[in-house]
Amino acid sequence: MRFKFDSKKSRKLKADTRRLIDFIEIQEIWSHPHYIDYRSDDPVQFRAIGWVKGMLYSVIYEVRDDSDGEYYHLVTLWKSTKQEENFMMSTDRQKRVSADEIAEKAMTGEDISHYFTNKGEMKSAIHKIHVDISSDMLQELDAFATELNVSRQAVIKVYLRQSLDNHYLARNSQGQQK
Repeated sequence: MRFKFDSKKSRKLKADTRRLIDFIEIQEIWSHPHYIDYRSDDPVQFRAIGWVKGMLYSVIYEVRDDSDGEYYHLVTLWKSTKQEENFMMSTDRQKRVSADEIAEKAMTGEDISHYFTNKGEMKSAIHKIHVDISSDMLQELDAFATELNVSRQAVIKVYLRQSLDNHYLARNSQGQQK
């Protein structure tokens, strides 16, 4: 995954005695086991919590698009709070077992049911597609994305989802009227 950030802001963070780390160093989080959660809708942001230089840090980032594809735009970072530390420590204490290790246990007939909570949900695969649109529409999309400070892809996804939802609502209400 590619990363982008404001280098001036990165230097400022490194000089901040509460942080003492910059965006270049924080990228190490993605090299080790870490936790990611959804942070906000507008713009769509995520929080990653992980270890860097023996300390626990949190970073807020956005997934954006440019002509080279998707990248992580790093927004801010901080030393993790006590609550974040406690959460990570509780997950670190649990022995992590790889999928291959679970598969080996299953093949030897060992009971592996305790590895599964049945609380997860399957996510369908994401497919990349190409859509041909006019230059005028592309300019409108880009202007709107800039106005909202999100990627063009985010605008397309949100409005496509909204359009599909409206279609299903209209179809269901027509079925009820008959």
